[in-house]
Amino acid sequence: MERDFSGKAVLVSGGSRGIGRAVCLEFARRGARVAFLFRSREDEAGRTLAQLRELGAGGLSIRADVSDPEAVAGALEQVLGEFGGLDVVAHCAGAMGSWKTVREMTAGEWCDYVNVDLNGAFHVIQGALRPMHQQGSGVIIAISSIAAQMCQARNGQGAAAKAGLEALIRVVAREEGRHGIRANAVAVGLTGTAMAEEAFSRWGPEVSKRIVAGIPAGRIGTPEEVAKFVAFLASEEGAYITGKVLQIDGGQFIGG
Repeated sequence: MERDFSGKAVLVSGGSRGIGRAVCLEFARRGARVAFLFRSREDEAGRTLAQLRELGAGGLSIRADVSDPEAVAGALEQVLGEFGGLDVVAHCAGAMGSWKTVREMTAGEWCDYVNVDLNGAFHVIQGALRPMHQQGSGVIIAISSIAAQMCQARNGQGAAAKAGLEALIRVVAREEGRHGIRANAVAVGLTGTAMAEEAFSRWGPEVSKRIVAGIPAGRIGTPEEVAKFVAFLASEEGAYITGKVLQIDGGQFIGG
């Protein structure tokens, strides 16, 4: 594979598994130096790090809760100290929703989710913008969800937090474009991750089968498919794309 990110410094939040891990590995295959954040899954983070090193990317894993601004600031300082700069940030960290109606949801459940999926995105993106602004270049890509547009029942957390994230990305693109920084969001549909497995478990086999059958592509996506798209957006081929929310969902959104 063409090593189009050779020498580039990439930071991935939520890199211990799922889409975040696939993004780490995709950039590593393309020659990047990769650091990733994880909150609590130390064993899975260790597997990601081992895979990065097998690919010759070196790799740096940092335990940091993205909902904690001081932890994120410390992690970014560590990345900059190790890499000397920051070229790409892929914000992949996310929480599992409670799948309750708004009426049933507690204030604590709402805040726990928003603190990761919206506030956490702000902490990572804002922290990355400072060195990127100083160097006059950079790419920010955030993993969002078609939940922001679909607004399904029992997913008020996801719909609201991801809609906020997408708005934040558009604002950043507008503010920072003149400073050489691009920002986009990738709105994913159902993807083969542990979070999807947990969702299927909560929905039950009948509902899960009906949802997958309604996807025009006839299946759920893979983390690797998302990762390749993220790498495209961060590459020179995507250099004129900014301020966009781009869906990769096998047609799930139009399938209803």
